[in-house]
Amino acid sequence: MDNRIKAVTFDEEAHKYFYNGKELYGVTTSIGKLMEKSFPDTVTVQASVIYGHDVHKESELWIKENKEPSSEAGKWIVQYLKDIQSQVDVRKFEAELLVSDFEKTASCVDIVAHLPDGKAVLFDIKTTSKFDRAYCSLQLSCYKRMFEACYGEKVEAMYVLATKSKRAFRILEQETGRVQKIFDMNKER
Repeated sequence: MDNRIKAVTFDEEAHKYFYNGKELYGVTTSIGKLMEKSFPDTVTVQASVIYGHDVHKESELWIKENKEPSSEAGKWIVQYLKDIQSQVDVRKFEAELLVSDFEKTASCVDIVAHLPDGKAVLFDIKTTSKFDRAYCSLQLSCYKRMFEACYGEKVEAMYVLATKSKRAFRILEQETGRVQKIFDMNKER
Protein backbone atom coordinates (compact mmCIF):
# COMPACT_ATOMS: atom_id res chain seq x y z
CA MET A 1 0.00 0.00 0.00
CA ASP A 2 1.19 3.51 -0.83
CA ASN A 3 0.97 5.28 2.52
CA ARG A 4 0.54 8.65 0.82
CA ILE A 5 -3.14 7.75 0.35
CA LYS A 6 -3.60 8.35 4.09
CA ALA A 7 -2.85 12.04 3.45
CA VAL A 8 -5.57 12.41 0.79
CA THR A 9 -8.78 13.91 2.13
CA PHE A 10 -12.22 14.46 0.68
CA ASP A 11 -14.44 17.37 1.67
CA GLU A 12 -17.83 15.80 0.97
CA GLU A 13 -19.80 19.03 1.34
CA ALA A 14 -17.62 20.96 -1.14
CA HIS A 15 -16.92 17.80 -3.16
CA LYS A 16 -13.19 18.57 -3.23
CA TYR A 17 -10.11 16.41 -2.77
CA PHE A 18 -6.83 17.51 -1.15
CA TYR A 19 -3.35 16.06 -0.77
CA ASN A 20 -0.91 17.85 1.54
CA GLY A 21 -2.94 21.05 1.20
CA LYS A 22 -3.02 20.91 -2.61
CA GLU A 23 -6.38 20.55 -4.36
CA LEU A 24 -6.83 17.49 -6.56
CA TYR A 25 -9.61 16.92 -9.09
CA GLY A 26 -11.99 14.04 -9.66
CA VAL A 27 -12.11 12.31 -13.02
CA THR A 28 -15.76 12.96 -13.92
CA THR A 29 -15.39 16.62 -14.98
CA SER A 30 -12.53 15.78 -17.34
CA ILE A 31 -14.36 12.75 -18.72
CA GLY A 32 -17.40 14.95 -19.32
CA LYS A 33 -15.28 17.48 -21.21
CA LEU A 34 -13.54 14.80 -23.25
CA MET A 35 -16.85 13.17 -24.17
CA GLU A 36 -18.63 16.51 -24.61
CA LYS A 37 -21.18 15.74 -21.92
CA SER A 38 -22.63 18.45 -19.75
CA PHE A 39 -25.22 18.52 -17.03
CA PRO A 40 -27.25 21.71 -16.89
CA ASP A 41 -27.92 23.26 -13.50
CA THR A 42 -31.66 22.60 -13.44
CA VAL A 43 -34.00 21.54 -10.66
CA THR A 44 -34.35 18.12 -12.30
CA VAL A 45 -30.59 17.57 -12.42
CA GLN A 46 -30.20 18.82 -8.83
CA ALA A 47 -32.92 16.40 -7.65
CA SER A 48 -31.18 13.54 -9.49
CA VAL A 49 -27.88 14.41 -7.81
CA ILE A 50 -29.51 14.41 -4.37
CA TYR A 51 -31.21 11.07 -5.08
CA GLY A 52 -27.92 9.55 -6.30
CA HIS A 53 -26.11 10.82 -3.21
CA ASP A 54 -28.76 9.28 -0.95
CA VAL A 55 -28.50 5.88 -2.66
CA HIS A 56 -24.69 5.97 -2.42
CA LYS A 57 -24.93 6.87 1.27
CA GLU A 58 -27.32 3.97 1.96
CA SER A 59 -24.87 1.54 0.36
CA GLU A 60 -22.01 3.04 2.33
CA LEU A 61 -23.93 2.76 5.62
CA TRP A 62 -24.71 -0.89 4.93
CA ILE A 63 -21.02 -1.63 4.33
CA LYS A 64 -19.71 0.43 7.26
CA GLU A 65 -22.50 0.00 9.84
CA ASN A 66 -24.62 -2.91 8.56
CA LYS A 67 -27.58 -0.52 8.33
CA GLU A 68 -30.23 -1.80 5.92
CA PRO A 69 -31.27 0.70 3.21
CA SER A 70 -34.80 2.06 2.85
CA SER A 71 -34.90 2.99 -0.85
CA GLU A 72 -35.63 0.40 -3.52
CA ALA A 73 -32.35 1.25 -5.26
CA GLY A 74 -30.38 0.86 -2.04
CA LYS A 75 -32.11 -2.43 -1.27
CA TRP A 76 -31.27 -3.74 -4.75
CA ILE A 77 -27.57 -2.81 -4.39
CA VAL A 78 -27.28 -4.41 -0.96
CA GLN A 79 -29.04 -7.58 -2.14
CA TYR A 80 -26.68 -7.74 -5.14
CA LEU A 81 -23.67 -7.46 -2.81
CA LYS A 82 -25.10 -10.10 -0.46
CA ASP A 83 -25.61 -12.42 -3.45
CA ILE A 84 -21.99 -11.92 -4.49
CA GLN A 85 -20.86 -12.65 -0.95
CA SER A 86 -22.77 -15.91 -0.99
CA GLN A 87 -21.23 -16.97 -4.33
CA VAL A 88 -17.67 -15.67 -4.01
CA ASP A 89 -15.42 -15.57 -1.00
CA VAL A 90 -15.34 -11.80 -0.42
CA ARG A 91 -12.87 -10.93 2.34
CA LYS A 92 -14.52 -7.55 2.88
CA PHE A 93 -16.34 -4.70 1.17
CA GLU A 94 -15.21 -1.10 1.43
CA ALA A 95 -17.22 1.97 0.47
CA GLU A 96 -16.06 5.35 -0.80
CA LEU A 97 -12.43 4.25 -0.93
CA LEU A 98 -10.07 7.11 -1.80
CA VAL A 99 -7.69 6.67 -4.73
CA SER A 100 -5.22 9.17 -6.18
CA ASP A 101 -2.25 9.77 -8.43
CA PHE A 102 -0.97 12.28 -5.82
CA GLU A 103 -0.37 14.85 -8.55
CA LYS A 104 -3.70 16.32 -9.65
CA THR A 105 -6.30 13.52 -9.51
CA ALA A 106 -8.24 11.80 -6.76
CA SER A 107 -11.61 10.08 -6.54
CA CYS A 108 -13.65 7.77 -4.35
CA VAL A 109 -14.45 4.29 -5.59
CA ASP A 110 -18.06 3.59 -4.62
CA ILE A 111 -17.54 -0.03 -3.57
CA VAL A 112 -14.53 -2.34 -3.50
CA ALA A 113 -14.82 -6.08 -2.91
CA HIS A 114 -11.54 -7.48 -1.61
CA LEU A 115 -11.00 -11.12 -2.52
CA PRO A 116 -8.84 -13.55 -0.53
CA ASP A 117 -6.31 -13.97 -3.36
CA GLY A 118 -5.21 -10.33 -3.07
CA LYS A 119 -7.39 -9.21 -5.97
CA ALA A 120 -10.26 -6.76 -5.94
CA VAL A 121 -13.47 -5.95 -7.81
CA LEU A 122 -14.50 -2.32 -8.28
CA PHE A 123 -18.12 -1.19 -8.42
CA ASP A 124 -19.59 2.14 -9.41
CA ILE A 125 -23.22 2.97 -8.61
CA LYS A 126 -25.27 4.73 -11.28
CA THR A 127 -28.79 5.95 -10.53
CA THR A 128 -29.32 7.58 -13.92
CA SER A 129 -32.04 6.40 -16.27
CA LYS A 130 -29.60 5.55 -19.08
CA PHE A 131 -26.41 3.51 -18.80
CA ASP A 132 -23.50 5.13 -20.66
CA ARG A 133 -20.97 2.35 -21.20
CA ALA A 134 -18.26 4.54 -22.76
CA TYR A 135 -18.35 7.07 -19.92
CA CYS A 136 -18.43 4.38 -17.22
CA SER A 137 -15.61 2.41 -18.86
CA LEU A 138 -13.34 5.43 -18.82
CA GLN A 139 -14.31 6.36 -15.26
CA LEU A 140 -13.68 2.87 -13.85
CA SER A 141 -10.47 2.48 -15.86
CA CYS A 142 -9.14 5.63 -14.17
CA TYR A 143 -10.19 4.24 -10.80
CA LYS A 144 -8.49 0.92 -11.57
CA ARG A 145 -5.21 2.59 -12.39
CA MET A 146 -5.21 4.66 -9.19
CA PHE A 147 -6.49 1.81 -7.02
CA GLU A 148 -3.76 -0.61 -8.14
CA ALA A 149 -1.08 2.05 -7.59
CA CYS A 150 -2.41 3.03 -4.15
CA TYR A 151 -3.28 -0.35 -2.67
CA GLY A 152 -1.10 -2.83 -4.52
CA GLU A 153 -4.02 -5.13 -5.31
CA LYS A 154 -4.81 -6.26 -8.83
CA VAL A 155 -8.29 -5.37 -10.07
CA GLU A 156 -9.88 -8.57 -11.33
CA ALA A 157 -13.10 -6.99 -12.63
CA MET A 158 -15.10 -3.77 -12.75
CA TYR A 159 -18.89 -3.35 -12.71
CA VAL A 160 -21.48 -0.63 -12.84
CA LEU A 161 -24.48 -1.23 -10.61
CA ALA A 162 -27.28 0.45 -12.57
CA THR A 163 -30.19 0.91 -10.19
CA LYS A 164 -32.84 1.95 -12.73
CA SER A 165 -32.48 -1.23 -14.78
CA LYS A 166 -31.40 -3.29 -11.75
CA ARG A 167 -28.47 -4.68 -13.69
CA ALA A 168 -24.78 -5.09 -13.11
CA PHE A 169 -22.79 -4.23 -16.23
CA ARG A 170 -19.31 -5.70 -16.61
CA ILE A 171 -16.85 -3.02 -17.65
CA LEU A 172 -13.80 -3.59 -19.82
CA GLU A 173 -10.69 -1.52 -19.28
CA GLN A 174 -10.10 1.39 -21.64
CA GLU A 175 -6.85 1.79 -23.53
CA THR A 176 -4.00 3.35 -21.57
CA GLY A 177 -3.77 6.45 -23.80
CA ARG A 178 -7.39 7.38 -23.24
CA VAL A 179 -7.04 6.94 -19.46
CA GLN A 180 -3.83 9.00 -19.47
CA LYS A 181 -5.70 11.79 -21.29
CA ILE A 182 -7.97 12.23 -18.24
CA PHE A 183 -4.97 12.52 -15.89
CA ASP A 184 -3.34 14.99 -18.29
CA MET A 185 -6.51 17.08 -18.48
CA ASN A 186 -6.55 17.30 -14.67
CA LYS A 187 -2.89 18.41 -14.68
CA GLU A 188 -3.84 21.27 -17.01
CA ARG A 189 -6.55 22.56 -14.64
